[in-house]
Amino acid sequence: MSALFKKFVFLVFLLPFAINLQAQEAKDLDIYLAIGQSNMAGRAEILPDLKVPLEGVYLFTGKEWIPAVNPLNLYSSVRKVVSMQRLGPVYGFARKMQSESPERKIGLVVNAKGGSVIAEWMPGTLFFNEILSRARLAAESGEIKGIIWHQGEGDVKEADQYLGKIGHLITAFRDSLNLPELPFVVGQLSEDKPVRKPLNDFLVNLPQEMPNTGVALSYGTTAFDSTHFDSPSQILIGERYADQMIKLLDAKKQTDSFSFGVLSDIQYADVETVGKRNYRGTLETLKRTIPILNAYDLEFSVHLGDLIDRDFESFDAPLSILEDSEAPFQFVWGNHDFSVLDSLKQRVGEKINNQKGYHSFEIGNMVFMVVNGMDISVGGHPEGSKNHTQALEMMETLEKGGANNVKPWNGGVGQEQLAWMESIVQNAEKDGKHVVAFCHYPLLPENGLHLLNHKEVMDRIGGSPAMVAWLSGHHHAGNYFKDDNGMHHLTFLGMVEAETPALGAIVTVKNDKLIIHGIGNEEDRILNFR
Repeated sequence: MSALFKKFVFLVFLLPFAINLQAQEAKDLDIYLAIGQSNMAGRAEILPDLKVPLEGVYLFTGKEWIPAVNPLNLYSSVRKVVSMQRLGPVYGFARKMQSESPERKIGLVVNAKGGSVIAEWMPGTLFFNEILSRARLAAESGEIKGIIWHQGEGDVKEADQYLGKIGHLITAFRDSLNLPELPFVVGQLSEDKPVRKPLNDFLVNLPQEMPNTGVALSYGTTAFDSTHFDSPSQILIGERYADQMIKLLDAKKQTDSFSFGVLSDIQYADVETVGKRNYRGTLETLKRTIPILNAYDLEFSVHLGDLIDRDFESFDAPLSILEDSEAPFQFVWGNHDFSVLDSLKQRVGEKINNQKGYHSFEIGNMVFMVVNGMDISVGGHPEGSKNHTQALEMMETLEKGGANNVKPWNGGVGQEQLAWMESIVQNAEKDGKHVVAFCHYPLLPENGLHLLNHKEVMDRIGGSPAMVAWLSGHHHAGNYFKDDNGMHHLTFLGMVEAETPALGAIVTVKNDKLIIHGIGNEEDRILNFR
């Protein structure tokens, strides 16, 4: 038995117990299919630094997931003999994909066969059925995100027909997997043999012929035998596959719709009901609302401030219920969240996982700003602190001007945060993106519950065509206003005064609108982009 064969036997049959335990963690994966002929299977030397498992990347054996380690075509159901399976582009591809999104786990389904021609992969063939079967099994552990394909050395004599054939194959995969926009990246061949250049020239036209496709170019690569890429080239072209896949996935995000959940003013406290404010009962409303949110495939949910009414220990009860949410929560600072001892105010941000009070994040073509309306406020800071003093000065000035929102429970935005907000909106406008802001306080209408320096905020960002909507809480009765610039101001109903068993909203983001689906008494709305 050769040393090489012994190595493969060890890899297949004697994986350490610790690795088997790690494999059990493989779930909720971003799954990529890697198919084609010998260069996809891999014929290059597996150098010492390429022998370690890829962290956060798993390989499908056909039955289970194991940590991804070279050779990655080892479990192909159509491969040639074990000893021929070496380094292919999948290693470099997976490593770069994982480094770009380290929070995600990657699943690889590698099913390549050396020497195969494209006719052997067409719908109805053994190879097509094998990868389709494996893909469907693998999809039980996650979502199929894309396909990488390297094949064509066996079809160079009919290069002019290749584009039509690969197009037919891509359509068949997408139809069979019910993924009509599935990203598909093909790789160019080595041009060590000039006869392959015509096929490569045809391949670069694929993105113009078929949507959601890309090409990993082979320039700068070398082959150790005039056909098969050497080890550095396999890593290089694998990374080019990743570059193309990332580009396609980003573009897909910009066109795809997605949804997020909204709750506001849970305002829990272990005290008796006062008027409409059912401080204890709001927990039951929250418990009834979470399963409704979980019925949707949400990217995230947001709570628009006032998680509690008073006392720092009140946070634990609603937060424990919110742990049942399948989507992560964004928490906005509200005035009642700071109805705690001065010595505990600095711990509020940490408690609700929003340390600074304001930040932004992006999904596709949307930018979301979490705004800190407690930045300049008397309630959000200990007496005598800089921000507390600034709040008193701001309120004094506003009162002299006859403003109706000069109340100790209102707050404003400081100059540093204002500059940050302006920068976010300007960059979004430059990039052709849309902005939605989350804040506890409304900007409009001027009903006495709006942000202290709302006019300053409107002057800085309200005129930008990038600004879509300002979503807020604070006013438990809710409100809606569309300003002269076409920006939407939507205040959501407060859960502490809920008149229905559940309360909240699902917001679906489209290319040109936000669709609000109300839960309980929250109204359905369509907010068109300006």
